Amino acid sequence: MHAQKKTFQNHLFSFDAGALALHKNLMPCVIVGRQNQVLVANEMTALDANIVCIKPNVPHRVVVRSGGADIIYLDGVHLPVEAADFERLDAKWEILPTVFEKSDHATLTRFRMMLDGTRHPPDPKVMDIVRHLYATPMVRMSQTDLAHHLGLERTQSLRHFKSTTGQTFRRFKIWTAIIATARSAYLGEKIGTAGIDAGFSDAAHTARTAMTTFGLTPTKGLTGLTKMQTLD
Repeated sequence: MHAQKKTFQNHLFSFDAGALALHKNLMPCVIVGRQNQVLVANEMTALDANIVCIKPNVPHRVVVRSGGADIIYLDGVHLPVEAADFERLDAKWEILPTVFEKSDHATLTRFRMMLDGTRHPPDPKVMDIVRHLYATPMVRMSQTDLAHHLGLERTQSLRHFKSTTGQTFRRFKIWTAIIATARSAYLGEKIGTAGIDAGFSDAAHTARTAMTTFGLTPTKGLTGLTKMQTLD
């Protein structure tokens, strides 16, 4: 793997009004309601807010009200352990969609740092792996490959990958694959083909993964999706 820019990706999905069924984000997420508050809820609590930050791996539902919302995933951000499962963010975050529109990497980095509890640069070897997964999601790198590249024993390499990225190796691979699928489908590729090209076994596998990751089927997601943009 050749040296490349060592940064995580950030993804913006703009949606019309609608509901997202129970699901778990694989990455930290910030939802910005455009005209109205969004509702984020689970079995224990509910939050109405203009801007909400949601931890990864937390089951929740979302209601996007009239005017739509921008849903932003911040790959590799480590939210503090003490952070709530989902919590209100203040008004300064409302410019985050504009940051994407302007491809303002410096401001995006500052926003990431406001949330990230690690405050240290990621391991370049792990970021090589991350870049490779982003670039070639269909090539499902093995745990053995990961260990070899990091120069660690297999279990150690898996722990180190998670400590750097905030997500397990397996789930990070799923994430890069579903993002690649969404991007290709948004650009006009058939959903089934886009999923298979990203490494999913068939259209049903793609649909199940989209449902558990985003809370809606690929077809419904594309119907309500008005914009998708990735910045690194």
